[in-house]
Amino acid sequence: MFKRINIFWKLIVTFMVIIVITMMTMDIATNLVPPGISAVLAGVIIAVAFAFGSAWFFTTYFVKKPVEKLANGMNRLAEKEFEFRLDERGTDEFSSLASSFNDMADMLTSSLTELDKTRDYLHGILESSADIIITVTPSGNIRTFNTGSENALGYRRRDVIGKPVTKLFLNPQDREVAIAKLRFTDNVVNFKTKFLTKSGETRNVLLTLSRLRNSTGEIIGTIGISKDITEELRLQKQWMQSERFVAIGQVFTGIQHSMKNMLNACTGGAYMVRTGLKKDDRKMLEEGWQIVQEGITRMTDMSMNMLKYVKEWKPRFDQVDLNKTLSGIDQVIGRSAKERGIRFSLKDVPELPHISCDAQMIHSAVMDIVSNALDACFWKEYGEVEIPEVTMSAYTDNDRQEAIIEIRDNGCGMTEDIIAHIFTPFFSTKSKAGTGLGLSITSRMIDVHGGKIDVESEPDKGTVFRIVLPIDENSRSKEIIDGKKGFGSRR
Repeated sequence: MFKRINIFWKLIVTFMVIIVITMMTMDIATNLVPPGISAVLAGVIIAVAFAFGSAWFFTTYFVKKPVEKLANGMNRLAEKEFEFRLDERGTDEFSSLASSFNDMADMLTSSLTELDKTRDYLHGILESSADIIITVTPSGNIRTFNTGSENALGYRRRDVIGKPVTKLFLNPQDREVAIAKLRFTDNVVNFKTKFLTKSGETRNVLLTLSRLRNSTGEIIGTIGISKDITEELRLQKQWMQSERFVAIGQVFTGIQHSMKNMLNACTGGAYMVRTGLKKDDRKMLEEGWQIVQEGITRMTDMSMNMLKYVKEWKPRFDQVDLNKTLSGIDQVIGRSAKERGIRFSLKDVPELPHISCDAQMIHSAVMDIVSNALDACFWKEYGEVEIPEVTMSAYTDNDRQEAIIEIRDNGCGMTEDIIAHIFTPFFSTKSKAGTGLGLSITSRMIDVHGGKIDVESEPDKGTVFRIVLPIDENSRSKEIIDGKKGFGSRR
């Protein structure tokens, strides 16, 4: 019952008891003390002694013990006894403290439970991932090493934790290069490198490296998430090889078909030559010889184009002024178009950024498409109002990440079926006049730059070719830069 009284009232009761006992003590002291000793002094001494005793009793039982219980509870929480709770019975201030303590313990327990769940969840993700996930201290030593890393590299955690992470790299300098990139950003994405397994095998990986920071923003290490792409590269190489074999088969089929047509033409021309000689018919002789010469010229052109088509394209990249390249094409094509009765113009081109490309290849690709546009206009019969016209322009797109060269004509146009085959080797709409390799070669030239060609056309209305080139050279893959795309392949 006494425990339910507040400390203030306990103190008042104790004080009143001391006063009463002091008065009783002074009365007793008046009767018991020897003559010559002041009864008041004796009473004061007895009262002080009793007051000290009462204060000790009050402090021990009403202050010290509750404080000790509270301190003990805090110590037990610090020792991770999160189930411990204080007795909340009573209404005094220490009971309120005990209640607050228990509420705090409940919240702490709840928070720690959630933290444990989150930690277990994240740990589960880390351990379930097949990727190589490694955290590294600021000094470069391995701090954690997940199961995916063990499976991919063959090391056990005990073998590598605390060891320099550079031991995992085939070329330790690769990590220094990746770390150097972190000076400008907090992460490096898809950094190509090679890891060395415990058994000495080489694994090709894409490494994403990120800084680790604490709550105050201080760098406490790095985390690397690497994807093993060794098998993917092997399959890609195998696929490219298969694609090349298929392309070679197409090449030989096309060669056979084209050579057959050319030889038939030469045979016919040779027959006319023989007949003209027998009959002494000079006109037939000249016509036959012209057919033979045309056949020889076409076979020569096809041989040269075949050399271009099957060669390994290794462009020489340089920073090229596209405005200057297009102006040069304008000067060359302008005169030729005028002689054929076709109006050719270069639209006002905005100041384009320099792009990384092989200037000769881009010049050749644009010239080929422009020549086709002139031919398309030449083959069309125009009315009295419309005149044959080809325009060339250029601009940037995709936040100035791409440069686009546009060639537009109002010629004979193409059907959807023809558009689907114009980049196929040996497909030609020029009958006997073409080898069917021009646009295939042009397509490859753009491919090795990491670009593409878009085509829009409508029969008897005209055609638009758009050559799309990346301005940033980092957007090209290594295979493209090395010129290893399959024969006649398109993006």
